[in-house]
Amino acid sequence: MPIAQAANTFSMGKMDLKLIEDALALLEERNLTRAAARRNVTQPAFSRRIRALEDWIGVPLLDRQTNAVQLLPGLIDNAAEFRAVLARVEQFREAIAQSRPQGRKVELATQHALATSAVPSVLRQCAEHVPGIDWKVNTMNREDCIAVFLRGDVDILLCYEARGFPPLPFDATITRRLWMHDTLLPIVGGRHRYRLGADGSVPEDVPVIAYPPGSHFGRLMERTGTAHSFGPGRRDMVETDFTVGVFDLVRDGFGVGWVPHSMCREALGSGKVQGLQSRYGAVPIDATLFASTSNELAKSLIDSGPHGARQAIPDISEGRNENKNIQGFRRQ
Repeated sequence: MPIAQAANTFSMGKMDLKLIEDALALLEERNLTRAAARRNVTQPAFSRRIRALEDWIGVPLLDRQTNAVQLLPGLIDNAAEFRAVLARVEQFREAIAQSRPQGRKVELATQHALATSAVPSVLRQCAEHVPGIDWKVNTMNREDCIAVFLRGDVDILLCYEARGFPPLPFDATITRRLWMHDTLLPIVGGRHRYRLGADGSVPEDVPVIAYPPGSHFGRLMERTGTAHSFGPGRRDMVETDFTVGVFDLVRDGFGVGWVPHSMCREALGSGKVQGLQSRYGAVPIDATLFASTSNELAKSLIDSGPHGARQAIPDISEGRNENKNIQGFRRQ
């Protein structure tokens, strides 16, 4: 049975459309590892999603041998059908959207780490451009933010990208605007900030509040070589992908960890936490806004602000400790 016919036969409500998107990524990459990276998931999780698609269709799509995984004809020969299914669903979504009255409600998806640091300034800027908009802000992890945005469930996406690394691979149907420069900083709080070595090093008995390897910041720290910056063998007291939780635990003296400067700048200025970038470095990151080019209101909103990005911490690339000089955000 052709894939498109199967999609018409079964209820789409029983299957997440991201499984079709996974299949297309696998068809284009021809490699599980690369396809998983493209979909921002781990390879085991990606493999489980392909199995779920196979269960839904009722036929195997991969030949899982001991040392290799081969794409079967059922997947290769139906590439056009997979794309057709997604295209039909998107056309249906657009038709429904165009049939409803145009309102003034805008939904935004953002990472937890940006909810308090960037979202207020985004909403203020948009209100100056288009008054009277009712906002719904959805906070979640980065992968889920991207997924709901690509499905069309929200109008605007606000998320972090690592400066110096390839940006999110959106095509020309998505417009982007750099909103804020930020920096992922190593910090320490509580009594531990008085125990630093003369060179700014953290004592070996201070545990790490770490990000899971599969989380956005966890993967970023692996790519930048900062995942084990505090030294090998140091105990991970807590592992969480909730950035606000990492900051709270570090501030209260449970260990050392990495958080965005936009989140900890007030605590740095008051001395409740100590920045360790002069010893352990820092990772430059950018908060970026995205909207579909077909969504005129959302596109106009993210294009409405002054040119340039907000800056979270000055001269951090030179490795200086800026605790006493931080004045909040500034325009470049």
